[in-house]
Amino acid sequence: MRARGVLLIVVLLSFSLVKADASDILFSAIQKEGGDIRLQVQYPGGFTNRLDLFACTNLASGYWILVSQDTITAGTNALSWLDSGAGQFQARFYCAGDAGVDADSDGLPDARETLVYRTNPALPDTDFDGIPDGAEIARGTDPSSGGSGVMRLYADSDIGNDAYDGWAGAVGAGHGPKRSIRATYIASYGGDTLQLQGGAIFVEPMLSLGGKSVVLCPQGEVTLRP
Repeated sequence: MRARGVLLIVVLLSFSLVKADASDILFSAIQKEGGDIRLQVQYPGGFTNRLDLFACTNLASGYWILVSQDTITAGTNALSWLDSGAGQFQARFYCAGDAGVDADSDGLPDARETLVYRTNPALPDTDFDGIPDGAEIARGTDPSSGGSGVMRLYADSDIGNDAYDGWAGAVGAGHGPKRSIRATYIASYGGDTLQLQGGAIFVEPMLSLGGKSVVLCPQGEVTLRP
């Protein structure tokens, strides 16, 4: 197959750590004008109704990227997906995984752990730093490097909202400070720093937060009152 003078090699694989019938997954690929690839995936009943698709350009490297995540396929045993960026590559390899299989219950499907993040699908905390692999990925930290998972969370008594994630001191880009110390603490892991800001008074029972070891860091005119 050729796309704008570039040889495009499509190799189709299947992946599952649990299902013995993973080899029964069937792939087909149709190249459209301009190099786009329409990928058709069919699989036996009982395999999954949530599918992850992965792609790479060099099988020797072993590195894959997640190109279609947690696609719901309930009611059918087939998925059709368009790879609109395939034409820029000389080679393109595809792999499918069951997004419903998470053996260690860390929030990351086994296929993603093995192919993308290189974490241990049998261990919920690959680097033993007390933060589950899935939480580290969500935070943007490295789940395979111990001590890298801690972060600074924010509570702001003026502009904060406990519905925010607490990952930023200002509201924007999908993040924002929580309003209460308690909600910020609940969202934290041991070793995190909780930065308190805002001009109002934090009125909270500080002594009953719990057993996690975190650092409270008041900034500016912050008043704490039990």
